[in-house]
Amino acid sequence: MEGRSVPFRVGRQPIFDSKLKVHGYELLFRGVSPAGSDAMTADVLVHSGLDLGLPSLVGNKPAFVNTTRPYLVGEQVIPFSPGQVVVEVLEDVPRDPEVVAGCRQLTLNGYTLALDDYVWGGDDDPLLEFASIVKLDVLALPIDRLTEAVLRCSAYGVRLVAEKVETKDELLMCEALGFDLYQGYLLSRPDIVEGRALTPAKAACLQALDKLCDPESSFDEVEAVVKTDGALCARFLRAAGAGTARGLYRRIRSVRDALVILGERRLRAWLSLMLLAGTEAGYEEQFAIAMARARMAELLAEQVAPYLADAAFTVGLVSSLDLLLGVPLPAVVEAMSLSPEVGQAVLARSGYLGAVLTDVLAQEFGNVGASSLSGLSAGDISRSYLQAIAWANDVCSVLEVSDPSTTRDLAPIGGAPVGS
Repeated sequence: MEGRSVPFRVGRQPIFDSKLKVHGYELLFRGVSPAGSDAMTADVLVHSGLDLGLPSLVGNKPAFVNTTRPYLVGEQVIPFSPGQVVVEVLEDVPRDPEVVAGCRQLTLNGYTLALDDYVWGGDDDPLLEFASIVKLDVLALPIDRLTEAVLRCSAYGVRLVAEKVETKDELLMCEALGFDLYQGYLLSRPDIVEGRALTPAKAACLQALDKLCDPESSFDEVEAVVKTDGALCARFLRAAGAGTARGLYRRIRSVRDALVILGERRLRAWLSLMLLAGTEAGYEEQFAIAMARARMAELLAEQVAPYLADAAFTVGLVSSLDLLLGVPLPAVVEAMSLSPEVGQAVLARSGYLGAVLTDVLAQEFGNVGASSLSGLSAGDISRSYLQAIAWANDVCSVLEVSDPSTTRDLAPIGGAPVGS
Protein backbone atom coordinates (compact mmCIF):
# COMPACT_ATOMS: atom_id res chain seq x y z
CA MET A 1 0.00 0.00 0.00
CA GLU A 2 1.42 3.31 -1.07
CA GLY A 3 0.84 5.08 2.25
CA ARG A 4 2.82 2.55 4.27
CA SER A 5 5.98 4.64 3.90
CA VAL A 6 4.33 7.65 5.57
CA PRO A 7 5.50 8.04 9.19
CA PHE A 8 2.41 8.36 11.35
CA ARG A 9 0.82 7.49 14.65
CA VAL A 10 -2.84 6.66 15.04
CA GLY A 11 -4.62 6.49 18.34
CA ARG A 12 -8.11 6.70 19.75
CA GLN A 13 -9.55 8.41 22.80
CA PRO A 14 -12.88 7.33 24.29
CA ILE A 15 -15.88 9.62 24.64
CA PHE A 16 -18.19 8.53 27.48
CA ASP A 17 -21.78 9.20 28.35
CA SER A 18 -22.94 9.99 31.89
CA LYS A 19 -23.06 6.28 32.77
CA LEU A 20 -19.44 5.87 31.62
CA LYS A 21 -20.49 3.83 28.63
CA VAL A 22 -18.40 4.50 25.54
CA HIS A 23 -20.35 6.70 23.12
CA GLY A 24 -17.61 6.92 20.49
CA TYR A 25 -13.91 7.47 19.89
CA GLU A 26 -11.95 10.44 18.64
CA LEU A 27 -9.28 9.29 16.23
CA LEU A 28 -5.95 10.99 16.82
CA PHE A 29 -3.34 11.28 14.09
CA ARG A 30 0.21 12.50 14.46
CA GLY A 31 2.99 12.41 11.93
CA VAL A 32 4.26 14.18 8.84
CA SER A 33 1.48 15.56 6.70
CA PRO A 34 1.89 17.27 3.32
CA ALA A 35 0.81 20.56 4.87
CA GLY A 36 3.37 20.29 7.63
CA SER A 37 0.64 20.07 10.26
CA ASP A 38 0.39 17.57 13.08
CA ALA A 39 -3.36 17.26 12.61
CA MET A 40 -4.01 14.37 10.26
CA THR A 41 -7.40 13.90 8.70
CA ALA A 42 -9.43 11.48 6.62
CA ASP A 43 -6.83 11.20 3.86
CA VAL A 44 -4.34 9.90 6.41
CA LEU A 45 -6.95 7.50 7.75
CA VAL A 46 -7.32 6.02 4.28
CA HIS A 47 -3.77 6.17 2.94
CA SER A 48 -1.51 5.58 5.91
CA GLY A 49 -2.10 1.94 6.62
CA LEU A 50 -5.58 1.65 8.12
CA ASP A 51 -6.52 -1.15 5.76
CA LEU A 52 -8.34 -3.02 8.51
CA GLY A 53 -11.45 -0.91 8.07
CA LEU A 54 -12.89 1.74 10.36
CA PRO A 55 -15.09 -0.72 12.34
CA SER A 56 -11.94 -2.62 13.32
CA LEU A 57 -10.72 0.49 15.10
CA VAL A 58 -13.93 1.75 16.71
CA GLY A 59 -16.30 -1.22 16.55
CA ASN A 60 -19.91 -0.09 16.17
CA LYS A 61 -19.22 3.30 17.78
CA PRO A 62 -18.97 6.55 15.80
CA ALA A 63 -15.51 7.83 14.95
CA PHE A 64 -14.90 11.54 15.62
CA VAL A 65 -12.45 12.76 12.95
CA ASN A 66 -10.87 16.20 12.63
CA THR A 67 -11.67 17.43 9.13
CA THR A 68 -9.80 20.09 7.20
CA ARG A 69 -11.17 22.74 4.87
CA PRO A 70 -11.00 20.73 1.60
CA TYR A 71 -13.42 18.17 3.07
CA LEU A 72 -15.68 20.83 4.54
CA VAL A 73 -16.11 22.80 1.31
CA GLY A 74 -16.51 19.75 -0.91
CA GLU A 75 -13.16 19.83 -2.70
CA GLN A 76 -12.52 16.33 -1.32
CA VAL A 77 -15.11 13.70 -0.51
CA ILE A 78 -15.27 12.29 3.00
CA PRO A 79 -14.56 8.59 2.39
CA PHE A 80 -16.91 7.28 5.08
CA SER A 81 -20.66 7.04 5.34
CA PRO A 82 -22.57 9.46 7.62
CA GLY A 83 -23.28 6.66 10.06
CA GLN A 84 -19.57 5.94 10.58
CA VAL A 85 -18.10 9.33 11.44
CA VAL A 86 -18.70 12.58 13.23
CA VAL A 87 -17.15 15.45 11.28
CA GLU A 88 -15.16 17.69 13.63
CA VAL A 89 -14.43 21.29 12.73
CA LEU A 90 -11.44 22.75 14.55
CA GLU A 91 -11.63 26.16 16.16
CA ASP A 92 -9.01 27.64 13.79
CA VAL A 93 -11.00 26.89 10.62
CA PRO A 94 -12.24 30.27 9.31
CA ARG A 95 -16.03 30.51 9.21
CA ASP A 96 -16.11 31.98 5.70
CA PRO A 97 -19.16 31.59 3.38
CA GLU A 98 -17.70 28.54 1.61
CA VAL A 99 -17.11 26.68 4.89
CA VAL A 100 -20.56 27.59 6.21
CA ALA A 101 -22.23 26.43 2.98
CA GLY A 102 -20.16 23.25 2.93
CA CYS A 103 -21.03 22.39 6.52
CA ARG A 104 -24.70 22.99 5.81
CA GLN A 105 -24.50 20.57 2.89
CA LEU A 106 -22.71 17.94 4.96
CA THR A 107 -25.51 17.98 7.52
CA LEU A 108 -28.10 17.76 4.73
CA ASN A 109 -26.19 14.68 3.50
CA GLY A 110 -26.65 13.10 6.91
CA TYR A 111 -23.30 13.83 8.56
CA THR A 112 -23.13 14.83 12.23
CA LEU A 113 -21.16 18.04 12.73
CA ALA A 114 -19.12 18.73 15.88
CA LEU A 115 -17.28 21.92 16.79
CA ASP A 116 -13.98 20.88 18.37
CA ASP A 117 -12.00 22.83 21.00
CA TYR A 118 -14.73 25.42 20.88
CA VAL A 119 -14.04 28.77 22.51
CA TRP A 120 -17.00 31.07 23.12
CA GLY A 121 -16.01 34.47 21.82
CA GLY A 122 -19.15 36.44 22.48
CA ASP A 123 -20.40 36.39 18.87
CA ASP A 124 -22.60 33.60 17.59
CA ASP A 125 -20.71 31.10 15.47
CA PRO A 126 -22.65 30.52 12.20
CA LEU A 127 -21.84 26.82 12.42
CA LEU A 128 -23.87 26.50 15.62
CA GLU A 129 -26.95 26.43 13.41
CA PHE A 130 -25.82 23.12 11.88
CA ALA A 131 -23.74 21.55 14.62
CA SER A 132 -25.14 18.74 16.75
CA ILE A 133 -22.17 18.56 19.12
CA VAL A 134 -19.92 21.17 20.74
CA LYS A 135 -16.72 20.17 22.54
CA LEU A 136 -15.36 22.42 25.30
CA ASP A 137 -11.91 22.11 26.85
CA VAL A 138 -12.66 22.20 30.57
CA LEU A 139 -9.02 22.82 31.46
CA ALA A 140 -8.58 25.77 29.10
CA LEU A 141 -11.54 27.84 30.30
CA PRO A 142 -11.99 29.48 33.71
CA ILE A 143 -15.11 28.27 35.46
CA ASP A 144 -17.06 31.50 34.76
CA ARG A 145 -16.32 31.40 31.03
CA LEU A 146 -16.99 27.66 30.92
CA THR A 147 -20.37 28.19 32.58
CA GLU A 148 -21.24 30.95 30.12
CA ALA A 149 -20.19 28.81 27.15
CA VAL A 150 -22.36 25.93 28.38
CA LEU A 151 -25.39 28.21 28.73
CA ARG A 152 -24.94 29.92 25.36
CA CYS A 153 -24.26 26.73 23.43
CA SER A 154 -27.08 24.83 25.14
CA ALA A 155 -29.51 27.37 23.72
CA TYR A 156 -28.83 25.86 20.28
CA GLY A 157 -29.90 22.41 21.42
CA VAL A 158 -26.46 20.83 20.91
CA ARG A 159 -24.93 18.00 22.92
CA LEU A 160 -21.98 19.21 24.96
CA VAL A 161 -18.75 17.24 25.26
CA ALA A 162 -16.36 18.03 28.11
CA GLU A 163 -12.81 17.51 26.84
CA LYS A 164 -9.78 16.55 28.96
CA VAL A 165 -11.75 15.00 31.80
CA GLU A 166 -9.20 12.96 33.73
CA THR A 167 -10.67 12.45 37.21
CA LYS A 168 -13.97 11.52 38.82
CA ASP A 169 -14.11 14.95 40.50
CA GLU A 170 -13.84 16.66 37.11
CA LEU A 171 -16.56 14.37 35.81
CA LEU A 172 -18.90 15.35 38.66
CA MET A 173 -18.20 19.04 38.06
CA CYS A 174 -19.01 18.71 34.36
CA GLU A 175 -22.19 16.78 35.11
CA ALA A 176 -23.29 19.62 37.40
CA LEU A 177 -22.62 22.15 34.62
CA GLY A 178 -24.83 20.23 32.20
CA PHE A 179 -22.45 18.37 29.90
CA ASP A 180 -23.78 15.31 28.08
CA LEU A 181 -20.58 13.51 27.08
CA TYR A 182 -17.07 13.32 28.49
CA GLN A 183 -13.75 12.85 26.72
CA GLY A 184 -10.41 11.94 28.21
CA TYR A 185 -8.53 8.98 29.60
CA LEU A 186 -10.86 8.88 32.58
CA LEU A 187 -10.95 5.09 32.70
CA SER A 188 -7.48 4.45 31.30
CA ARG A 189 -5.80 5.09 34.62
CA PRO A 190 -6.49 2.85 37.61
CA ASP A 191 -8.47 4.10 40.58
CA ILE A 192 -6.11 2.65 43.17
CA VAL A 193 -7.28 2.02 46.71
CA GLU A 194 -4.42 1.12 49.04
CA GLY A 195 -5.17 -1.94 51.12
CA ARG A 196 -8.11 -3.06 49.00
CA ALA A 197 -8.53 -6.81 49.35
CA LEU A 198 -9.51 -9.18 46.56
CA THR A 199 -12.73 -11.11 46.92
CA PRO A 200 -12.32 -14.91 47.01
CA ALA A 201 -13.71 -15.18 43.47
CA LYS A 202 -11.24 -12.63 42.11
CA ALA A 203 -8.42 -14.25 44.02
CA ALA A 204 -9.27 -17.54 42.31
CA CYS A 205 -9.31 -15.79 38.92
CA LEU A 206 -5.93 -14.21 39.63
CA GLN A 207 -4.51 -17.55 40.73
CA ALA A 208 -5.73 -19.23 37.55
CA LEU A 209 -4.34 -16.37 35.48
CA ASP A 210 -1.04 -16.77 37.29
CA LYS A 211 -0.93 -20.43 36.31
CA LEU A 212 -1.61 -19.55 32.68
CA CYS A 213 1.19 -16.98 32.71
CA ASP A 214 3.63 -19.61 33.98
CA PRO A 215 5.02 -21.66 31.06
CA GLU A 216 5.81 -24.46 33.51
CA SER A 217 2.17 -24.87 34.52
CA SER A 218 -0.01 -27.61 33.07
CA PHE A 219 -3.70 -27.59 32.25
CA ASP A 220 -4.13 -29.93 35.21
CA GLU A 221 -2.98 -27.16 37.53
CA VAL A 222 -5.22 -24.57 35.87
CA GLU A 223 -8.16 -26.96 36.07
CA ALA A 224 -7.48 -27.56 39.76
CA VAL A 225 -7.61 -23.83 40.49
CA VAL A 226 -10.83 -23.33 38.54
CA LYS A 227 -12.49 -26.21 40.37
CA THR A 228 -11.87 -24.55 43.75
CA ASP A 229 -14.61 -22.01 42.97
CA GLY A 230 -18.03 -23.30 41.98
CA ALA A 231 -19.16 -20.02 40.41
CA LEU A 232 -15.93 -19.85 38.43
CA CYS A 233 -16.56 -23.39 37.12
CA ALA A 234 -20.08 -22.45 36.05
CA ARG A 235 -18.87 -19.33 34.26
CA PHE A 236 -16.17 -21.21 32.40
CA LEU A 237 -18.67 -23.80 31.27
CA ARG A 238 -20.99 -21.06 30.07
CA ALA A 239 -18.15 -19.19 28.36
CA ALA A 240 -16.92 -22.25 26.49
CA GLY A 241 -20.43 -23.34 25.61
CA ALA A 242 -21.35 -20.03 24.03
CA GLY A 243 -20.16 -20.19 20.43
CA THR A 244 -20.41 -16.84 18.72
CA ALA A 245 -22.63 -13.80 18.62
CA ARG A 246 -24.82 -15.78 16.21
CA GLY A 247 -26.05 -17.89 19.12
CA LEU A 248 -24.25 -21.16 18.47
CA TYR A 249 -23.80 -23.42 21.44
CA ARG A 250 -21.48 -26.35 22.14
CA ARG A 251 -22.17 -29.16 24.59
CA ILE A 252 -19.57 -29.14 27.34
CA ARG A 253 -19.20 -32.12 29.66
CA SER A 254 -16.33 -31.09 31.92
CA VAL A 255 -14.22 -28.20 33.12
CA ARG A 256 -11.32 -29.69 31.11
CA ASP A 257 -13.46 -29.52 27.95
CA ALA A 258 -14.17 -25.86 28.67
CA LEU A 259 -10.51 -25.01 29.16
CA VAL A 260 -9.45 -26.79 25.97
CA ILE A 261 -12.18 -25.20 23.85
CA LEU A 262 -11.45 -21.69 25.08
CA GLY A 263 -7.74 -21.98 24.31
CA GLU A 264 -4.95 -20.23 26.19
CA ARG A 265 -5.24 -16.71 24.81
CA ARG A 266 -9.02 -16.55 25.06
CA LEU A 267 -8.83 -18.19 28.46
CA ARG A 268 -6.61 -15.37 29.67
CA ALA A 269 -9.07 -12.90 28.18
CA TRP A 270 -11.95 -14.53 30.02
CA LEU A 271 -10.10 -14.53 33.31
CA SER A 272 -9.41 -10.82 32.85
CA LEU A 273 -13.08 -10.18 32.15
CA MET A 274 -14.07 -12.16 35.23
CA LEU A 275 -11.77 -10.01 37.34
CA LEU A 276 -14.06 -7.11 36.45
CA ALA A 277 -17.23 -8.81 37.69
CA GLY A 278 -19.08 -6.52 40.07
CA THR A 279 -16.96 -3.45 39.33
CA GLU A 280 -18.22 0.04 38.60
CA ALA A 281 -19.55 1.22 35.26
CA GLY A 282 -17.12 1.47 32.41
CA TYR A 283 -15.66 -2.01 32.66
CA GLU A 284 -16.12 -2.63 28.91
CA GLU A 285 -13.55 0.01 28.03
CA GLN A 286 -11.18 -1.17 30.76
CA PHE A 287 -11.36 -4.70 29.42
CA ALA A 288 -10.76 -3.49 25.86
CA ILE A 289 -7.73 -1.51 27.02
CA ALA A 290 -6.29 -4.56 28.77
CA MET A 291 -6.80 -6.84 25.79
CA ALA A 292 -5.38 -4.34 23.28
CA ARG A 293 -2.36 -3.67 25.50
CA ALA A 294 -1.55 -7.39 25.80
CA ARG A 295 -2.02 -8.10 22.11
CA MET A 296 0.00 -5.08 20.99
CA ALA A 297 2.92 -6.09 23.21
CA GLU A 298 2.79 -9.55 21.67
CA LEU A 299 2.72 -8.14 18.12
CA LEU A 300 5.71 -5.85 18.75
CA ALA A 301 7.77 -8.69 20.20
CA GLU A 302 6.88 -10.97 17.28
CA GLN A 303 8.61 -8.57 14.88
CA VAL A 304 11.94 -8.40 16.72
CA ALA A 305 12.16 -11.28 19.19
CA PRO A 306 9.48 -13.89 18.35
CA TYR A 307 10.58 -16.16 21.18
CA LEU A 308 9.44 -13.45 23.62
CA ALA A 309 6.00 -12.95 22.06
CA ASP A 310 4.08 -15.00 24.62
CA ALA A 311 5.94 -13.38 27.51
CA ALA A 312 5.19 -9.97 25.99
CA PHE A 313 1.46 -10.77 25.96
CA THR A 314 1.75 -11.66 29.63
CA VAL A 315 3.61 -8.43 30.40
CA GLY A 316 0.95 -6.35 28.67
CA LEU A 317 -1.86 -8.17 30.41
CA VAL A 318 -0.32 -8.09 33.89
CA SER A 319 0.48 -4.37 33.50
CA SER A 320 -3.27 -3.72 33.22
CA LEU A 321 -4.33 -5.69 36.28
CA ASP A 322 -4.22 -2.60 38.49
CA LEU A 323 -6.74 -1.06 36.10
CA LEU A 324 -8.95 -4.14 36.33
CA LEU A 325 -8.66 -4.66 40.07
CA GLY A 326 -8.01 -1.21 41.56
CA VAL A 327 -5.15 -2.77 43.51
CA PRO A 328 -1.57 -1.39 43.38
CA LEU A 329 0.42 -3.15 40.67
CA PRO A 330 3.31 -4.18 42.97
CA ALA A 331 0.80 -6.00 45.18
CA VAL A 332 -0.65 -7.78 42.16
CA VAL A 333 2.78 -8.82 40.88
CA GLU A 334 3.82 -9.98 44.35
CA ALA A 335 0.80 -12.28 44.46
CA MET A 336 1.80 -13.94 41.19
CA SER A 337 4.65 -16.34 40.52
CA LEU A 338 5.97 -14.42 37.53
CA SER A 339 9.47 -14.89 36.21
CA PRO A 340 11.90 -12.14 37.29
CA GLU A 341 12.13 -10.99 33.66
CA VAL A 342 8.37 -10.53 33.37
CA GLY A 343 7.95 -9.02 36.84
CA GLN A 344 10.71 -6.45 36.33
CA ALA A 345 9.39 -5.56 32.89
CA VAL A 346 6.00 -4.76 34.43
CA LEU A 347 7.25 -2.85 37.47
CA ALA A 348 10.53 -1.30 36.29
CA ARG A 349 10.20 -1.39 32.47
CA SER A 350 13.52 -3.27 32.40
CA GLY A 351 14.89 -5.48 29.64
CA TYR A 352 13.50 -5.85 26.16
CA LEU A 353 10.06 -6.74 27.48
CA GLY A 354 10.09 -3.50 29.46
CA ALA A 355 11.02 -1.62 26.30
CA VAL A 356 8.08 -3.20 24.48
CA LEU A 357 5.71 -2.24 27.29
CA THR A 358 7.04 1.32 27.28
CA ASP A 359 6.29 1.63 23.55
CA VAL A 360 2.82 0.17 24.05
CA LEU A 361 1.96 2.62 26.82
CA ALA A 362 3.37 5.57 24.87
CA GLN A 363 1.06 4.69 22.00
CA GLU A 364 -1.90 4.07 24.29
CA PHE A 365 -1.59 7.42 26.07
CA GLY A 366 -0.82 9.40 22.93
CA ASN A 367 2.81 10.19 23.73
CA VAL A 368 3.61 10.34 20.04
CA GLY A 369 6.91 12.15 20.47
CA ALA A 370 8.47 9.32 22.46
CA SER A 371 11.39 7.48 20.92
CA SER A 372 10.87 3.82 20.15
CA LEU A 373 12.67 1.55 22.60
CA SER A 374 11.63 -1.70 20.95
CA GLY A 375 13.63 -0.98 17.79
CA LEU A 376 10.52 -0.63 15.62
CA SER A 377 9.49 2.34 13.49
CA ALA A 378 6.56 4.60 14.27
CA GLY A 379 4.66 2.97 11.41
CA ASP A 380 5.33 -0.53 12.73
CA ILE A 381 4.17 0.50 16.19
CA SER A 382 1.03 2.20 14.93
CA ARG A 383 0.06 -0.72 12.68
CA SER A 384 0.54 -3.11 15.60
CA TYR A 385 -1.70 -0.86 17.67
CA LEU A 386 -4.42 -0.92 15.00
CA GLN A 387 -4.20 -4.70 14.73
CA ALA A 388 -4.36 -5.03 18.52
CA ILE A 389 -7.41 -2.78 18.71
CA ALA A 390 -9.11 -4.85 15.99
CA TRP A 391 -8.35 -8.06 17.90
CA ALA A 392 -9.56 -6.58 21.19
CA ASN A 393 -12.80 -5.40 19.56
CA ASP A 394 -13.34 -8.89 18.17
CA VAL A 395 -12.71 -10.52 21.55
CA CYS A 396 -15.02 -8.07 23.31
CA SER A 397 -17.82 -8.54 20.77
CA VAL A 398 -17.69 -12.32 21.14
CA LEU A 399 -17.28 -12.46 24.90
CA GLU A 400 -19.92 -9.89 25.73
CA VAL A 401 -22.72 -12.20 24.54
CA SER A 402 -22.15 -14.31 27.65
CA ASP A 403 -20.47 -11.84 29.98
CA PRO A 404 -19.88 -13.74 33.21
CA SER A 405 -20.42 -10.63 35.30
CA THR A 406 -23.98 -10.24 34.03
CA THR A 407 -25.06 -13.78 33.16
CA ARG A 408 -27.64 -15.23 35.52
CA ASP A 409 -28.87 -18.34 33.71
CA LEU A 410 -26.06 -20.87 33.62
CA ALA A 411 -26.24 -24.00 31.47
CA PRO A 412 -25.94 -27.32 33.24
CA ILE A 413 -22.92 -29.48 32.49
CA GLY A 414 -23.49 -31.40 29.30
CA GLY A 415 -26.82 -29.70 28.64
CA ALA A 416 -28.23 -26.99 26.44
CA PRO A 417 -28.34 -23.40 27.61
CA VAL A 418 -31.21 -22.55 29.88
CA GLY A 419 -34.12 -21.13 27.94
CA SER A 420 -32.99 -22.46 24.56
